[in-house]
Amino acid sequence: MSTDQQQCRSPVNALRDPSELMQPERLGSLKQTRLSFARLLVDKMVREEWQIEASELSFDEAGNGRAVYRIETPSRQFSFVVFSKDTGEGENSARIIAENWDIRAFLCEGEATEDLIEQQHAELPKVMRGRATPEVLIWTRANRSSRFFDHIIESLAAGHQPDIDLLATGGYLMRSSGYYGNGLNGTKVFKALDGDHPLSGPYMAQMLTVYMLRVFGYDLAEQMAQARNADAATLDADIKRYLGTGNSSGIGIIQHVITHPQLMHAWLRAREVALARAKATDPDDADVERFRAVLAKAQHWFTEDDSDTRHFFTDKERIADELDQVGARLDDLERDADDSTLWERLCDWAGDALEMETQEVCHSLLIDVYPEVCRGLESSLTVSEKTDIEPGMSLSTLETLLSENYQWALDIDMSRPDAQHYFWYRSIENEEPRLGVRGEDDYDEYELQVDIARQVQRLAADLSDADGAETVAEFLFEHPGHRYIVERIQTIHGLSYAEVRDNPLDADVVPLHYISCLKAIWGIQKAHPKSKGWVRGTFFQGAPLREEVANGEDAYWVYPPKPDRGKHWGDA
Repeated sequence: MSTDQQQCRSPVNALRDPSELMQPERLGSLKQTRLSFARLLVDKMVREEWQIEASELSFDEAGNGRAVYRIETPSRQFSFVVFSKDTGEGENSARIIAENWDIRAFLCEGEATEDLIEQQHAELPKVMRGRATPEVLIWTRANRSSRFFDHIIESLAAGHQPDIDLLATGGYLMRSSGYYGNGLNGTKVFKALDGDHPLSGPYMAQMLTVYMLRVFGYDLAEQMAQARNADAATLDADIKRYLGTGNSSGIGIIQHVITHPQLMHAWLRAREVALARAKATDPDDADVERFRAVLAKAQHWFTEDDSDTRHFFTDKERIADELDQVGARLDDLERDADDSTLWERLCDWAGDALEMETQEVCHSLLIDVYPEVCRGLESSLTVSEKTDIEPGMSLSTLETLLSENYQWALDIDMSRPDAQHYFWYRSIENEEPRLGVRGEDDYDEYELQVDIARQVQRLAADLSDADGAETVAEFLFEHPGHRYIVERIQTIHGLSYAEVRDNPLDADVVPLHYISCLKAIWGIQKAHPKSKGWVRGTFFQGAPLREEVANGEDAYWVYPPKPDRGKHWGDA
């Protein structure tokens, strides 16, 4: 039974208050949903039965060579070209400005001609200085996972499948730290993708590139194994399906989250609307069984997840135990009917009894039970980021906006010794956002404008001495340094999920919260922090393989179980 046929209360007033959702700890607990970009891409690929074929696979035993893939959609053709080389142990790096990579690749529209392939082969190694051509959508660079990739090749060359338990600690073959498009290095800009373009949604070109690295990883491993032994085994389909593409992200994510408030609001609000719709639905027996089924998958997946949280995230065993409690509690809640729906009662109980991460797992599972709740929301994910000053606004009105929307910023004690411990700047030499310690590093004159709370407080102080009848134009003529924060306040008024309620200058700031939030929006699944400001994760673990995509197989693929070890290793 669809939500249209069931009793469904209006979710308009059921969205979570920004004072709850926009706390960094809560944002860092969010999990992927049907509205995450990786899942939106897979849904589209399967629905339209995209065809992915390798027109060239040419590698030696060490993995040197190239691959060319053709991607056919109902309306367009794309090509994915990969250049692979053996960089040698310890010679590559995951940093975006590194010059040595195992893999360099590009995604382009149409057929990749030999001239284009040769031109991009010469440009890709130039990192930030290289130039793409107008038909190129994405550049990417990646490294093989030394632990997982080498083990798979050795196993296949020896004639057997790899150790599942080892692979489960990471869940990927290839790992990239970035996908560069939307005009960077001369790639095609996002606005140039017209309405019927298969990749016209946010991050769709990037997600397709992530998916194609996954495809390439399988092919490269099997080719290298066969180069070592003509009788090498091929990787079993269920192992392929279990493996995704690795990704690593660092502290630069903080700048992205803070400087794109309209996008953050659109993405978070769409998720919250879907959740509110699901919670407001009175379930029938089939809905409850579907929830129990996806809950069991998630509980099993977290039980098997051996990745180290390093105490930055909730322990995976704790999440698994709490998900088990959810199943048990559901029986009691079904008997305790009142004016609220079962799902509202479940989420209310979870909010009191469970860790934030477990709560958010339950929220994402509820959305999975009701695909219909995402209807109409995908189009809201593309927004304009245009900003402008309203010069005629009175200062009294501006002060009202401050009191209505930024009390959280005014309440932060910026006079504390550690409240302005850090500053953020961009390294010109390395093209990377950096974190400096105020008073110790000499770059604070290049500080980036991520200090929203501090700017709000400085603005409020100057507004208190101004005439409320004056206009913003008159005020900024005397105080030009406030232009950025005034423009921001005016532009995002009414966007309740635009501002993270945090002070990223504080000595106790945890960049992982920002990184994890954005990765959940992208669609990352398994996340394992390497430090307080660096997270590795896995995309597309469990996603359909290219032949399954072509056949339109749309089975629920999130939270895949570890393949049966006995099937691959016998009884040993």
